[in-house]
Formats: sequence, structure tokens, C-alpha cells
Amino acid sequence: MRNTFLRLTVPVAALALAAACIILPDAGDSGGWRTIPEPSSSSSSSSSPGAEMRETVDFAPGATLSLENDYGDIEILGWDRDAAEIVARGEEEPSRQPTSARVSRGRSTRPNVEIRETRDGLLVRTPTFEGPGRPPVVNYEIRVPSDVALTGIRISEGDLKVSDVFGRIEASLDQGNLTVINYSGVIGATIGTGDADVEVLDLRETDSITITSGRGDIILRLETGVGAIIEADAPRGEVRSDFDLGVKLPVRTVKGWIGQGGPNIILKASDGRIDIRSVR
Repeated sequence: MRNTFLRLTVPVAALALAAACIILPDAGDSGGWRTIPEPSSSSSSSSSPGAEMRETVDFAPGATLSLENDYGDIEILGWDRDAAEIVARGEEEPSRQPTSARVSRGRSTRPNVEIRETRDGLLVRTPTFEGPGRPPVVNYEIRVPSDVALTGIRISEGDLKVSDVFGRIEASLDQGNLTVINYSGVIGATIGTGDADVEVLDLRETDSITITSGRGDIILRLETGVGAIIEADAPRGEVRSDFDLGVKLPVRTVKGWIGQGGPNIILKASDGRIDIRSVR
């Protein structure tokens, strides 16, 4: 079993997240905002030439990172520095499949990325594409302190991968897959079309997990010996579990307890399967 996280016990309200409910601050409102780098700054930007943008800014543990990206993948990794490193790589995509599986890659192009400092942390986003033709793809790789609140993570088409952090994840993907590895904390995730494979370690009473997928499978990985209250619904698929939920499996819907109970876990795959697996 991999290492779990040491976390301060902070009460956190349970999340019930829907894609349409993610509201980010208005970027047109300058109050409390600072663009990075400053437009008037005479210092050179850390952006590299070519098709890559790279910026490193101060970022305190426990701060909030919000990110909006229409097309492209996002990977967020934890590290032991009090800073956020943002790397964005752009590419043009001449042909797009109707799902998140992008098999055709185009030539590289310099990404258009906004980074703004807010009262709570950082907002990173790809501005809405308004030109002719198809919008460019921007792929992000971001490193943040392990203690972080990832809120307002929104992707129209692309995958999200989060690893080696703890705190909070609130994410919405229209088309794409969600992968979470070595994570501890609260999760609220909504996926339109795509699969979720989520590992949650060191589950605490104040945590909650809510994952919904309109069209795709959900895998939730929990430690052996964990306690939780489970609601799992797969009306067109089936629910399986390595843990005893008090009923004979597989079934299409189940409400049960793992161990002595604990935090709430709500899983819904409208058109897919749900699998609750034990991490040993």
C-alpha cells in the first residue's frame, strides 16, 4: 500500500456538484485580480519560445487553483514547493472525433493562456476561441503544493489527471476521462461522457465523495478496512464491490455500509458500470 497523507482535520461541507453550478469569478472584474506576469512589468517572462508557455509563481499550501480549458488535457501533480509551476503546450487539431479520444494531432502552436492571482489563489484559463476554423488544443501540466483546493476545474473536451495531492477536488468534464491517484480529501466530480478511475486514501469522517458520469464507467479505489456509507446507482449497468455492502452483487443500485460506516460516498453512472475496489 502506498503512503497516505498526514492532514489537519478541517470540517468540510459535503459536495453536490453539477457541471452547470461551477461559477468562477468574472475575469473582467479587476478587483482582487492580478495578471501574471504584470502587463506593465519590465522583467522578462518565464514563457519559453515556440509552442510552450511556462510560468512559476508563489502559491501557498492550502490555496485554491481554478482552471478552465475548452480543448486539451490537464495534469495536476503535487510537490514540496510553495509555488505553482504552470506549463501549457499548444497544438492545432485539424480533425476532432465526437468523443474525447483524439487520435489526430496537429502541428504545435503557441498557446494563449491567462494566469490571474485571486484572493484565494490562482485562476488559469484558456480564453474562449473566437477565430475562424477549429479551436486550438492546449495541454496543461501543473505542479502545486500537495495541500491544495482544486475548485472550478472545467474541461469541455479532454482528460484530467490528478496525483499526489490532498484537500479538495471539484471538477467538471463534458467529454473526457478523470484519473485520480494517491489522493486524500473531498471530491465532487461530474463527467458528461467519459470514465472515472479515482483512488482515495486516508478517508476521514469529514470527507465526502460524489462522482457522476452520464456515459461511462466509474472505478473507486478505497483502502482495506475503510468505513463509509455508499449509494451507488448504475441503472443500465451494474455495481460491483470488493467490500461487503450487505447485498448480493452485482446489482444495479445499492445503498449500504462499508465497515462501521463513515463519510458519504455517492456514485452514479447513468450509462455505465460502477466498481468499488480495495487497495491493499
